[in-house]
Amino acid sequence: MAAVAALLACHLSTLGGMAAQWWNDEDMGHGFLVPLVIGWIVWTERRRWGSVPAQPSWWGVPLLIAGAALHFAATVGVGLFAASVAFLLSAVGAIVCLAGFGRLRAWAFPLFLSLFMLPKLAFAYNLVTLPLQLLASRMAAAMLSASGIGVIREGNILDVGGHRVAVAEACNGIRYLLPLGFMALVVAYVMDPKAWMRVALLVVAVPLAIVANAVRVAAAASIPALDSGVPHATAGAVIFLLCLAALAGARQLFNAVTVRHHA
Repeated sequence: MAAVAALLACHLSTLGGMAAQWWNDEDMGHGFLVPLVIGWIVWTERRRWGSVPAQPSWWGVPLLIAGAALHFAATVGVGLFAASVAFLLSAVGAIVCLAGFGRLRAWAFPLFLSLFMLPKLAFAYNLVTLPLQLLASRMAAAMLSASGIGVIREGNILDVGGHRVAVAEACNGIRYLLPLGFMALVVAYVMDPKAWMRVALLVVAVPLAIVANAVRVAAAASIPALDSGVPHATAGAVIFLLCLAALAGARQLFNAVTVRHHA
């Protein structure tokens, strides 16, 4: 516990910055859920990882040094993302130092989940934002046309009978992609013991999030009341719940195909 307290104290400002982004950035609102789920998994599997003997290793020291160096770089201007990676790197180093690689392997899944609470990397986010905006607008226009609704698309702007909707940065799909990817892993963990199912559902979550975002854009373009405010947020929440149901359905489909293949 002393090591945990020391680690948290050293990275308190970083944790505060992460929490501030989770609170202020709607794309990262799921970040508050990540540490709770990690804590729940660690507690649920305490007997399994508790049976792994602790074998402290000095190999954790280089990881701690690397984490400290990255943390120092972040304090002189590299940014919150680097500081957050430094925190996770230091946590991994502390685990190896105090408990060894066996415990690290036992905690591999919750540690992987911790990646979903990292702040967005600005460079990568800016790189994918415009392509995702254009993809969402093209898919939404295709959906409306297939439904018999006349639509004119100009870049990232959709015009349906004079009602114009701009696919802004907030509608680029990241808001679905990150939390849906996280929930895909959690759904697989809760509903299925097979490790490959986690990978399969995570892969499914990517196109599912893109399609779901396009559906939301198409709905906002065809129904003006869903363009903003509470109705817009409600529609987004309903679509996200449908995505979770689709993930559960994908799991059943994968299991059915696997059973048929081995029959």
